[in-house]
This record gives sequence, C-alpha cells and structure tokens, in this order.
Amino acid sequence: MHDIGGIQAPKTLKKADFARLAKVSPGRVSQMIRDGLPVEADGRIDVARGTLWIQDNIDAKRSAAQSKQTDLPLAAQTSVADERARLVREQADHAALKNAMLRRDLLSAKDVEREWLEILRVIRSRLLAIPERYRSQHPHLCAKEIASLDAEIRACLEDLGND
Repeated sequence: MHDIGGIQAPKTLKKADFARLAKVSPGRVSQMIRDGLPVEADGRIDVARGTLWIQDNIDAKRSAAQSKQTDLPLAAQTSVADERARLVREQADHAALKNAMLRRDLLSAKDVEREWLEILRVIRSRLLAIPERYRSQHPHLCAKEIASLDAEIRACLEDLGND
C-alpha cells in the first residue's frame, strides 16, 4: 500500500474496483486485460501500472467527449502538462495569424468580399456597355439587332447572378 493524502491506498485492486477507479465498466477492464493490461498472478491489477497502461494504450478521443473532465475515464483525462502545451500551441497559432494579418499575408473576409464586388461591378458595367460600343463600330446594324445583343448579355449576367 502507498500513502495518498494520509490515507493508505491499495497497491492492487480487483477488476471491479479498478473499473470504478478508471471510470469504465468491468467488461471494459476485461477487454483491456485481453489487450495487454498488466495483471498480477492473483488476478488483481496494480493501480500504478494499470493507470500507466491505460494512458499509453487507450485512445482518449474515443472516450465520452461531452463529459465533464472528472467524469472521463483515466485515458481521457488530460494532464496539466498536456493542457499547458495545448495553450502554448493556441497562443502560438494566434500570434502567427496576427503577424500574418499585419504583414498583409492574410486579409479579412470582408476586405476580400469588398474587392471582389468591385471587380464584378466593373465587369458588369463593361459587359453592359458592349451593345453601345458595337453600334458605334457597326453603324449598318439595326436597332433590333443591337437590342438582341443587349438582351443576350443581360440574360447571361442574369444566369450568372442566379448561380
């Protein structure tokens, strides 16, 4: 036995007791034993070795993702070091994004949308000007032919606007 906060904790546990400690079912402990969870000769599970085995061999992401941290099986409980490492990665990602925006390597979605709208406005106005320019270059065409060209361009723009 070893001492935990003044209370003697058992070094080994029966399968059912270990299941309660690990916050899994006894059947799941049996599966883990088949998968290699170390068991003493008397069938009991060494708490320290069993806990380490779970942390090394059980995918924490398969645990109940929506549970409170204290409700999770041992494998899914994150350590302070893991959380600190995750926080440092998030802070680094945030700083990298901020620096990319300052260098103008990244633009806001609003800026990109505004620029594309301006480009599309110019394209639309130039396309709508085609019939008038065409009429001045080809004076032999009648108004009906120019109106037909204008209608075709407008129909094309309408189709593009609906897609």
